Amino acid sequence: MATSGLDDLVLDQAEVPRAVPDDFLLTTGVFDTEEKTRWQPHTHDEHELLWCERGVVTMLADDRLWTVPPGMGLWIPRGVVHEGQVESNVAFRATFFSPESWTRGWDRPVAVKVNPAVQQLLVHLAATDMPQDERLRAQQVCIDMLSLARSFDLDVPVPQDPRLRSLVDSVLNDPSDDRSLEQWAGRLNLSSRTITRTFSADLGISFAQWRRLVRMRSALGLLATGMSVSMVGRRVGYGTTSAFVAAFRTVVGCTPGDVRDGS
Repeated sequence: MATSGLDDLVLDQAEVPRAVPDDFLLTTGVFDTEEKTRWQPHTHDEHELLWCERGVVTMLADDRLWTVPPGMGLWIPRGVVHEGQVESNVAFRATFFSPESWTRGWDRPVAVKVNPAVQQLLVHLAATDMPQDERLRAQQVCIDMLSLARSFDLDVPVPQDPRLRSLVDSVLNDPSDDRSLEQWAGRLNLSSRTITRTFSADLGISFAQWRRLVRMRSALGLLATGMSVSMVGRRVGYGTTSAFVAAFRTVVGCTPGDVRDGS
């Protein structure tokens, strides 16, 4: 994830202590940001479910860019290196799970549905004292109610070839960047054929297809804030609302209005 040039709070979490108390199945941290914040690459000794009540979080994990809007979560298994950023005025939660008691697999980052009932129960458990047996039953209910979501809702593959780093950083920072393949080739002192072959070898898709995925993932996060469809389309690089709606439907499978209105 590109992070240069940001005037924000940077958290170095290369070594993160375990969070789940002994004899618990899980625990949840509740966070509300006052300023843009980003995390340096780090790992956890426990599984993590990152989810939002308000706003979105962007994470880079398993060489994929994930946008986490309300109602969804990103499952990050123990030991997986990840980094990310969040804007100001975002309410996000980090639920950690004891790996010794986790039995459901999920051995790579995946998108998870976190419905309102689970959200409320996780926050209630974080804020309320209760007998141990009651807490364990409630924690198990939370686990049982989690389910996998469609992965295309959140993730975008990221090419790893260092020659493309400035291209990747620029497009991730500004999805509306409309420079052509030939313009990028000149900027990077590479041939357009080299860029095309690199995207195909690393990701199995073209540069244009990858940039469209980046735009749609950014659009998902903006729509979750309640921004209008036309404004989101302009923010992610589309000259007309109809072009944006058509591209969004092709990639995501529904219209931007469906996502914004929760349909």
